[in-house]
Amino acid sequence: MIACVGESLIDRIGDKTLIGGCPLNVAVAASRLGAPVTFFGKISSDEYGLSILEKMIDDGILFDPQSCNASEPTLCSKATVGEDGKASYTFDYEGTAACSMTEAELSASFANEGDIDLVFFGSISLLMEPFCDAIVPAMRAIQTRPRWFLDPNVRPSMVRDAEAYRKMIISLAGECDIVKVSEEDLSYLLPGLEPSEAEAKFLSMCRSNLLITRGENGSTWLTKDIRVDCPAFIAGSVVDTIGCGDTFDGAVIAYLQRNDLIASLEKLGRSDIETMLDYASKAAGLNCLFEGCDPPRRVVNADDIME
Repeated sequence: MIACVGESLIDRIGDKTLIGGCPLNVAVAASRLGAPVTFFGKISSDEYGLSILEKMIDDGILFDPQSCNASEPTLCSKATVGEDGKASYTFDYEGTAACSMTEAELSASFANEGDIDLVFFGSISLLMEPFCDAIVPAMRAIQTRPRWFLDPNVRPSMVRDAEAYRKMIISLAGECDIVKVSEEDLSYLLPGLEPSEAEAKFLSMCRSNLLITRGENGSTWLTKDIRVDCPAFIAGSVVDTIGCGDTFDGAVIAYLQRNDLIASLEKLGRSDIETMLDYASKAAGLNCLFEGCDPPRRVVNADDIME
């Protein structure tokens, strides 16, 4: 079982509202591509929360019912999409359901699931009090010690203490089996360094696998012994890039799960990495053909395109 931990929210783009949140988007992508997924995060009982719950049900994502009836409102963000299709966000999370989960509640949800192979976490949940203080301690307490996949998905507008945040992410990288950062994330986490220097330094701080996404310039998977570069997959005219990186993450997770590779992440071979990155790049490219985060589904025709 894959566990995605963190926020769900509503993105407001002009007069439109779209369901989002990095961990929820990753859960949707992984589930649509065939992985068994549970989402761990508080969901409001308001109208937006009910729409998020309906989406999870439609996409086959499991959840803890005890976490899906919060009295606090749903977190809403304001997204602005530029001419290049990239989105920038502002968040007002205080007092919302997304930030209200406690360590005891999250630990209880983990215990109820009991069979977790990999935990995906990160994004703004690592900045939202009190939830940010609950995530890592609850994960460390899981007796079976699942693999950890961190995507900080850096949002500088939410960071109150840049140096403390950088130290936290770098410390977590040393505990995680996979760390994914965008080029922009890496520049923020290690400012003042040339890209090649930042890559090498950040890799030295990671436990084993570092994944760097580069937008239209593709992606790179790094270990202490292997470097694999993969071009981006351009499927057609880009509508927007919302959820592109999240879809990439979800496709990586689905590939690892389907090919029984989660237990041996420190021993991934070049061939597996090349195939996995190609698969994830195609999934991310297909997502960009649609508005918002709308990952492809694992059906025969889609796999013919993606694999």
